[in-house]
Amino acid sequence: MRLLRLPWIAAVPVAAFALVFAASFAYFRATDADPKANAAATKPGPVSTSGGGRLVLALHAVGSQEPAEAYLASVAVDGSDIRKITQPPEDGIAADGSPSVSPDGKTIVFSRAIPGQSPHIYLVGIDGSGLRRFTQGNLAEIQPVWSPDGTRIAFSRADGEHFDLFVVGADGSGLTQLTHTALADEDSCTWSPNGRQLAFTRFQKDDEDVLAINVDGTEQHPLIRGRHDDASPAWSPEGSRIAIARDGRIAVFTFEHFKVAFLTKGTNKDTGPNWSPDGSRIVFTRDPGTIYVMNADGSKLAKIPVDKPATAAVWEPAL
Repeated sequence: MRLLRLPWIAAVPVAAFALVFAASFAYFRATDADPKANAAATKPGPVSTSGGGRLVLALHAVGSQEPAEAYLASVAVDGSDIRKITQPPEDGIAADGSPSVSPDGKTIVFSRAIPGQSPHIYLVGIDGSGLRRFTQGNLAEIQPVWSPDGTRIAFSRADGEHFDLFVVGADGSGLTQLTHTALADEDSCTWSPNGRQLAFTRFQKDDEDVLAINVDGTEQHPLIRGRHDDASPAWSPEGSRIAIARDGRIAVFTFEHFKVAFLTKGTNKDTGPNWSPDGSRIVFTRDPGTIYVMNADGSKLAKIPVDKPATAAVWEPAL
């Protein structure tokens, strides 16, 4: 059974968590993919590290990848103008991670882990104001993500030794459990642009696959299966691609061609891909805690110059 992949949460005393099918292709192409938008979004071009938007990162307060204090910060893509968003609790160190920025750019949902406690979901303003715990109870909760319309939040919650997917309203109402898999971990979910499906990772019996499910819990669709370790799916803004971390490299699955193509090379440990708001660039983490951005076709790799180890990079919306 795998351990939690996120270094900021590894100290939490929680157990492990969390052939493309033709039917899935027809279903998702009909509901989300936009070939014209896809063609426009994948045109090669230079990676902008000047005036290219802002990222929210989880920055480690010490130069170590061991579980330790980590906080959220807003950083310009060129590495300048770093603004701290969260602070650790006064009564001890904490690890903040897995940020997701609301579509209006005002609120971040994230997971906070405090040593000796299970991680839980929190909200905070992009300016650091209004920090509050979002969920209640003692069950471990990880990897929250906003819906495209900002009305719902999806996340993974532990049920015994395994994690299932949940969706809840942004006001905390209407909690719904989507998956009920007793012998698998399901995490790293991502919303389709139309808000009707979630793609997610399922880890079961040493296999790590990518599936999709309707947000009402019906009609699960296997998307990516096989001998590879596929994780951290991120649905592109126009809906025709899903970026993943495959065997430690960043890759993209396209509904257009029904194939997975590698974007990064070598034996690096790349994870956590996320798209720019226009779908032209991908940001990701390369172990041990370095952030890179590249064009969506894999060209023009650029390092984000921050002076601390970082994880979980997501773009702030282009408003």
